[in-house]
Amino acid sequence: MDDFSNEPAIKDRATLETQLGPNKVVDDATIANLTAEEVWVVVGASAAGHFGPGSAVRMVVVTSYSRSLSAGTSVRRLVGRSGRMIALDRPENWTSSSRRANGRVQLAIPAYLRPDTDGTVASARTTNISVGGFHCITDLPVSVGDQMAVSLMFTPTDPFECRAQVVRLSEDADEPSHLRLVAALRFMNLTVADEARVAEALTALSIETDATAIPVAWHRGDAAGGQAR
Repeated sequence: MDDFSNEPAIKDRATLETQLGPNKVVDDATIANLTAEEVWVVVGASAAGHFGPGSAVRMVVVTSYSRSLSAGTSVRRLVGRSGRMIALDRPENWTSSSRRANGRVQLAIPAYLRPDTDGTVASARTTNISVGGFHCITDLPVSVGDQMAVSLMFTPTDPFECRAQVVRLSEDADEPSHLRLVAALRFMNLTVADEARVAEALTALSIETDATAIPVAWHRGDAAGGQAR
């Protein structure tokens, strides 16, 4: 019997079993995003041609709490152009108490914020990111509704350029001076290719992070990487 009473998380490993002609094929995958209707997974380059819209798939997920969950589902769509990001129908009995539009992952990487209001460039550090947006800690004075250009440093040399809008602000509990804020920003006008890039980056980065959610790439001593701390 299918059992999805607990929800897996981004970076949990999975296997996808599908039928190719007379043969059953099993491919490894990684959970990349979770929405109310879809489960996004990343597959290896060699498996990219195994899946198309409507393909029946048997999915088995090994969660971070060592429980194996399985369900029958089907491919809803391919996300992006690489063929490696697949959106599957979320199994009906896969329940979740979360109301988030997209699954989040804790990730501490540098970000640069450039508000439309004055052209200032301010550094920030993310605390979590999803395909829909991110939270960051910053001392930049911003207000709810402000729009800005953003550079998210997925690697020390590979910024993701986008636009975002501040949707919520709160004080940083770890900063007694109250000069820093925790800002929640929503991505604006991402293309499907952009969404796929974010999801793939979150999957790759979150697999190798330390206890403070800093990716391994930021422990190499370069000047940009140090800002993630």
